[in-house]
Amino acid sequence: MKRHCAHTYTDNGFERHPQPANLSLGVKERESIWAFPSSRCAGFCDDTIAACFCPSNTTYGRIPAPPHARLDAPPERRGRPMGYLCQPDKMPDGQHTNWGTVDPEELWGPAGWCMAEQPKLECHCMLDGFGGPVCETPYEPFCLNQCSGRGECNLGFCKCHEGWHGIDCAQPSQAVDTSVPGLEAARPWIRDFVHTPAAREFPAGATRKRPLIYVYELPSEYTTLMLQYRLFAEYCTPRIFNPDNTSYFTTFTYGAETGFLEALLQSEHRTLDPEEADFFYVPVFTACFMSPVRDVADSLFDFWYNVAFNRAQGAANMLLEAYHWIRGHLPYWDRRGGRDHIWLVTHDEASCYVPAAIRPSIILSHWGRTDLNHTSDTGYPADNYLWEAEHPQFEPRGWRRKVEGFPCFNRTKDLVIPSFKPPEHWRASPLLGALTRERSWLGFHRGRVQPENKAFSRGIRQRLEQLAVDQGWKEKHRIVVGERDKVEGPYSELLASSVFCLVIMGDGWTARMEDAMLHGCIPVVIMDDVEVAFETVLDLSDVMLRVPQSDLEQLPAILSGVPEERREEMRARLARVWHRYSYSSYPPYAKQLRELQEGHAAARDAPPLSQPATVPGLDPRQDDAFETVMAWLYSRIDATR
Repeated sequence: MKRHCAHTYTDNGFERHPQPANLSLGVKERESIWAFPSSRCAGFCDDTIAACFCPSNTTYGRIPAPPHARLDAPPERRGRPMGYLCQPDKMPDGQHTNWGTVDPEELWGPAGWCMAEQPKLECHCMLDGFGGPVCETPYEPFCLNQCSGRGECNLGFCKCHEGWHGIDCAQPSQAVDTSVPGLEAARPWIRDFVHTPAAREFPAGATRKRPLIYVYELPSEYTTLMLQYRLFAEYCTPRIFNPDNTSYFTTFTYGAETGFLEALLQSEHRTLDPEEADFFYVPVFTACFMSPVRDVADSLFDFWYNVAFNRAQGAANMLLEAYHWIRGHLPYWDRRGGRDHIWLVTHDEASCYVPAAIRPSIILSHWGRTDLNHTSDTGYPADNYLWEAEHPQFEPRGWRRKVEGFPCFNRTKDLVIPSFKPPEHWRASPLLGALTRERSWLGFHRGRVQPENKAFSRGIRQRLEQLAVDQGWKEKHRIVVGERDKVEGPYSELLASSVFCLVIMGDGWTARMEDAMLHGCIPVVIMDDVEVAFETVLDLSDVMLRVPQSDLEQLPAILSGVPEERREEMRARLARVWHRYSYSSYPPYAKQLRELQEGHAAARDAPPLSQPATVPGLDPRQDDAFETVMAWLYSRIDATR
């Protein structure tokens, strides 16, 4: 499938690529609804990754591989990426663009980004694998399982070596010699990120770790192409490399989409044989698609967005396309009506717009909304999943019929899982061995409030902040609610210094439950008809409080009314389940967790902890979020048959 950017620079100037003609909205109308400046390229557009580079006829332009070269051949010259932040504000004829902000002289002039060794303009090296002041330093980009050491990583897409295939190059052909070391032997920096137990040969009768899960090998349009198209290197990934090939975890909000998948690919629960699988995992990167990725004038993307140019509808269409691909190519969906299939949807209200066609499956999400007649609570029109759309070809019966009639979350067959919180996010937690702090704040919540966006958070955050200001909650009750500029200080330290931590929705799901649990702070859930992570599989009644949305004014009285003895009991019970909100069985996560523990132990001049548990016998590496999901799935095997 040919992909391209909306504009490309040629020797004769800008060339307008044709737009699809089968949409009811024209280009101008669509741009006015949802503008993607990232789709504009005034240089050389690499069709493979839809990324913009300096033109080939400039000193530091990208020169592609010759036409006769192999399909996976690298470019003759990498070139400097331009990105959407370094696009000209004028056309060659002097006409102003509505998608660029840079004077062309700063790009093409003698001291320009594309011409000078040390240009005056500094363009952001947005692409993964491009580092240094002028993006001149190549480094290891992120790929799932780092291609198992059996392939080269190209911005998230694995180009497998001969004899290997799959989303992470884990599946060998019969002729390949699996005893030959992979790339991790020559690249020690990827060694900690290559774990493929499923590729081992198991002797007959070997005990396997059930449930066994087969990960579908879908076309890259649904998975790794989204990684190649991501706007910034840190988008869509749980971790990334630095220019010196050291690694760190990202803070991408929807990081569980690829983090959970990589944990599954690296786990003993994975099987490469679909015939022995208990479940089938369908990897579709809808949250990455909505982040957004770099937009392209491509008929597939336009179909996903459909006629309304709505991100939620685009993501749902993406899920439907994957569903039809599976049914059209493999027999496993029809064998049990999809009941043994697993889909992970991590965007704000994603579980609400899962199409009816795949509702029989197990839906993993962060959003446990249970009311049947639900409407979108988003403050952003482009994410309103019930925005109706009709089209004689694409939607002759309208859009809403695809998603209406089901609760967002079915507590019998679905599961709300924790979001991905890297160890660094909770470095000040006493549960990691950090120094115990006085819990001086009675109640705490720091996060976006958006007073001008009335739909955001159902108005809960806005109302609480106003109450806190009007009634002096900070001074009278030691309760703080607000954004960063009003609640200053290191976030992890504030959480570790609070008795109660408020769990309030944002533009859909909230990660505040995980923040509270990982810091030993008692969660206070203020979301009607919404279940938090693992509430259906763990008894959290003695761990958290629930406050109805109608009782916001009584919050100080409710919190101060909990006696200290009761608080101690709740914290003691919390100490038995907090580890289920981390991903400590995921090998890269476990490594950083250990490093933080050792750092805390050294600061206290104490021996390293064997584990960060506060209750003897707990092993977070065996009872973490991932293994909790696996245990729940194991209990569901019979129900899917």
